[in-house]
Amino acid sequence: MTMSTLETKVASQARPPDAWRHLSVGETSRVAVLIALLIAGQAITPSFLSLANIHVILLAVAAVGIMAYGMTLVVITGEIDLSIAGVAILSCIAGGLLIPTGSAALVIGATLLTGLAIGLVNGILVAALGIPSLITTLGMLGISRALANIFSGGQALYPEPIAAYLWLGRGDLAGIPLPVVLLVVLGAAAIALTKYSIFGRALYATGGNVKAAALSGINVVGVRAVVFAISGACAALAGMLESARLSYINPAGFEGMELSVLAVTVLGGASLSGGSGSIIGTVVAALIIGIVNNLLNQLGVSIYLQQVVTAAVILAVVMPGMWQRGIAK
Repeated sequence: MTMSTLETKVASQARPPDAWRHLSVGETSRVAVLIALLIAGQAITPSFLSLANIHVILLAVAAVGIMAYGMTLVVITGEIDLSIAGVAILSCIAGGLLIPTGSAALVIGATLLTGLAIGLVNGILVAALGIPSLITTLGMLGISRALANIFSGGQALYPEPIAAYLWLGRGDLAGIPLPVVLLVVLGAAAIALTKYSIFGRALYATGGNVKAAALSGINVVGVRAVVFAISGACAALAGMLESARLSYINPAGFEGMELSVLAVTVLGGASLSGGSGSIIGTVVAALIIGIVNNLLNQLGVSIYLQQVVTAAVILAVVMPGMWQRGIAK
């Protein structure tokens, strides 16, 4: 393979298909599903599109959506991060231990830095040492949850003395809940990063063909380390928003959150084999799952059955692609 051919191949892999100037076919179809669900929801429950219920849906989606931004970046590079729920709770506990200082900056800063640091450790283990991301992040999930219980003594922490902390989950800007504002702002930043930056091109190139990307001069180790660090920071922020909204930090919290985030990521169009995915698709997928869960809640469906539905959605989306690639035996 000549260098010019290699560069052409990498460049084609670096571009998210049909995503530079308009919605892709996949994104358009997901928007259509979203609209259909909104119509169906209103038909089933007359108050479904009320401002109060929309408020509930968006708040429920915010934390999962922010985590899914980080997960999407990781999956685009051909990796997976199943540690996010553990990272979220350990980061919140790390920050929560500083509540007695009365300093919002210390509590919030420690939370975010802990998530960033754990994510970076994941990235180094995967990208630099070559440990499979599935094994690395599953191990980190267990370690993080264990440490969260050890450091907290298995007891919940209460951030009431830190008004700024509580404001993150309960405050609003111009009547819009702050978690929703952050979901939108971070989504816009992630779209700009993936679509319009050199780093974004490197993401898709790395996930599409890591060897070709490396030969073309892309620092694939650095790219993967950075996306894991971003994923850790997103998990910490999402955990903090949820803890602030609930007014307590539960060391046993976020159980199964990684499943919901993975569902959003694959529903959004990200391929678990790497090289594809979009933030727009992730946002729409988060809204779809949020609407489905809201409808199931209003219909009185148990939380356990909702988890079954989420798992079924993942299988329905992932398995056909696996069979087509000859992965499933």
